[in-house]
Amino acid sequence: MRGRTGGGKLPVFLGNSFTQTTARILVLQTHPPLVLPVSSLRVVKDRPAYNTAPPKPKPINPSDYSMARKVGRRMVLYLYLAVFVTRIGFGSVTIIFPLYLRASSFQVGLVLALYPMAEAASALPIGRLADRFSRKNLHIIGMVLITVLTAAIGFTTNLYNVSILHALMGVSAATAAVTSLTLLGDATKTTNRGASMGGFDLANLGGYGLGFGLGSLFANEFAGRLHWAFWATAGIFLFAGLMAAKMLVEPVKIQEVFRKTVRPMKIGNRLRPIMPIWISQTVILGMYFLLPKAFRDASFTPTHETLLFLGELGALFALGALIFGRISDKIGRTRIMTIGAIGEVGFLAIFGWTFPNFANTPFPAIYLLPLFFLASAIAPAILAYVSDISGRAKRGSANALYSTVLSIGLAIGNILGGFLADLGGIPWIFFAGAGILFPSVIATNTMLRRR
Repeated sequence: MRGRTGGGKLPVFLGNSFTQTTARILVLQTHPPLVLPVSSLRVVKDRPAYNTAPPKPKPINPSDYSMARKVGRRMVLYLYLAVFVTRIGFGSVTIIFPLYLRASSFQVGLVLALYPMAEAASALPIGRLADRFSRKNLHIIGMVLITVLTAAIGFTTNLYNVSILHALMGVSAATAAVTSLTLLGDATKTTNRGASMGGFDLANLGGYGLGFGLGSLFANEFAGRLHWAFWATAGIFLFAGLMAAKMLVEPVKIQEVFRKTVRPMKIGNRLRPIMPIWISQTVILGMYFLLPKAFRDASFTPTHETLLFLGELGALFALGALIFGRISDKIGRTRIMTIGAIGEVGFLAIFGWTFPNFANTPFPAIYLLPLFFLASAIAPAILAYVSDISGRAKRGSANALYSTVLSIGLAIGNILGGFLADLGGIPWIFFAGAGILFPSVIATNTMLRRR
């Protein structure tokens, strides 16, 4: 221990911690502490320390919170109604179109094919635009275009003009469909998105079903003046567009999303595992569109029991979309999707095997009802999964991919369903669906386990 104590300064000590501590004790005994008078003290105001906790957030006004929830519920209900009304219009146009055009069946088929082709080609650019532009305004633009184009078809029967108008309708349909799904994803959370997508799927299918019936009614009521049917359908679209302008809000500020998103996430790797089931389901749905013609060609006359059984299937499917959408919020999207796909494989195989006596034999009917109920889980699970993984910054692009896959799958299913109906009749359509979906389930589960 060494030190120097001259000049009234405290000594500086060298050594280990023990010797330093001992030396400090000795110095304090020989050097009393300095005591300052009270008058020399300066009062310093309290200042926040650097390590203090962040300020508490301001409490949320209960009235503001309830208003936000009310606006969100209102927008979700509007989206259901808008999709329902829009699909009614598309379904009725599908029935009216072949009767309206003075052309051969092949030419009518080409004109009808322009619609899904244009929708598939324009969906991805529209999705990217929805991620960079106001989703509400883009949705309203789509509804205005649908209204104008549908009304314009009623003024001409020229094949060339109708072809152009119908292709543009596909673009406008992609605009309305992509923005509807994107807005629904923005207005919901992960904890309730599955149930909301179940309602969306129910509104989608229910609108198509009612549209087919309304189109048949228009074809009978306006048999000699079918252009009135297009104008009536345009009125339906106009009603939906006015509701959009009144009831929709912009749930996401695009500028804030891009400012907060440092690097846009890549969703391709997360979408790839569900693609086999996704594509297979759209192809099967496309083959279903050929069933009315296949039933007519097979001279199949439904009995009262058959109609009752088909009604039970439809009710179970609608109920299942809501229930399984809610369950997917609890146990996960991919599990529910896989369960639904397995149920649909069983339904397709048994229905094809028991046709046309599927409603008269008790045991197949007992199997078919629960299996078709399970099949309703696929669509809401896929829709919710796509919206979950995309995030706000890429939700428009992800839903555009959904619309693209749907359009391509429907086109393939229409071609394949027509070929199988001519080759082997109605059972072959269902057997082919089971044969397509079963390996897709295996492929999807294999990729999910490797992820």
